[in-house]
Amino acid sequence: MNIFCTGISCSGRKELIKDFEALCLQRELNIGFFNVGDYMHRVAAESRVHFTEKVLDSDPAVLSLARRTAFYEIARDAKNYEHAILGLHACFRWRGSLLEGFSFKDIEILPADMYINVVDNIADIFGRMEKSTQWSGLGKAALNVWLDEEEFLTRQLAHLTEKPHYTVARQHDLANFYELLFSDRPKFYLSYPITLLRDTPEEIKRIRELGEVLSQSYICFDPLAIKDMALVTSSKESSDDEMLNVPENMSELDDDVIEQIKTRTISRDYQFVHQSDFVVVIYPTDKLSPGVLSEMNYATRHNKPVYAVYNETRSIFFENLCDRIFDTFEELNDFLDVTYSKS
Repeated sequence: MNIFCTGISCSGRKELIKDFEALCLQRELNIGFFNVGDYMHRVAAESRVHFTEKVLDSDPAVLSLARRTAFYEIARDAKNYEHAILGLHACFRWRGSLLEGFSFKDIEILPADMYINVVDNIADIFGRMEKSTQWSGLGKAALNVWLDEEEFLTRQLAHLTEKPHYTVARQHDLANFYELLFSDRPKFYLSYPITLLRDTPEEIKRIRELGEVLSQSYICFDPLAIKDMALVTSSKESSDDEMLNVPENMSELDDDVIEQIKTRTISRDYQFVHQSDFVVVIYPTDKLSPGVLSEMNYATRHNKPVYAVYNETRSIFFENLCDRIFDTFEELNDFLDVTYSKS
């Protein structure tokens, strides 16, 4: 199986792949890891072309030729493995322009069986970029746009080739990530009222721990694997140790960037729902959460079963969005075990 793993520069994609490689080595999986950029530098050097750190300033024809040759060499080397993971870009945002990360002709050389797009906290990405010679000048607005473009193009390539596609957080549990790639475990999105529980971080921690319990049998997508909204609400308003401590370089955001973060949070969480088989709602309050209700509505409209743990007074509108409601987590767990267990 060939897995294309995309992500913008400094997205945490390389770090995730490196950590995952160590896990695969430990499990003795016959898998090869290939970074397209590294191959491009090597094949160019063999032709006495030496790219600088600002490689995207190079002649587009030279870049295209180096990338094509890199794909041929990776395809040759990948034959030695049962599986191959390619780290690459779907696109680049450079000097105000959008540049291709690879072409359709490139992927014909080594067709992908699955696409993964890696995302991370914007603050972490921006912090890495500030330390990079190549990317230190990229603004926060352009960073948000590039994240959207990378995810969009990855998704469109997957749709075009009719292959599965997943958006995965840099902090996604490695063992769970392994199961996502190499097993047919059912996948679920964990929905809970994060904003309402901001003043009770112990509740958030408890819910995420319940999600970890379920992740022993299923693939879990947790919205708090990305904590971008902490930049909007400000860490001063939250005592949750799990929440992001806002760094100084991200403490001042203009209205456009804040709106981008909000929009990306919504679209990413909807994507998590979309790539899941069902949604688990853990709702320990009788207060209204527009976010949870929106996720439940989105899931219902896309034919995703919604299972809720909720023992407060039930609204008919809440009930209408649920396939089943349980009084306790244990009841939910037992139901999932019966419903989604392999026959």
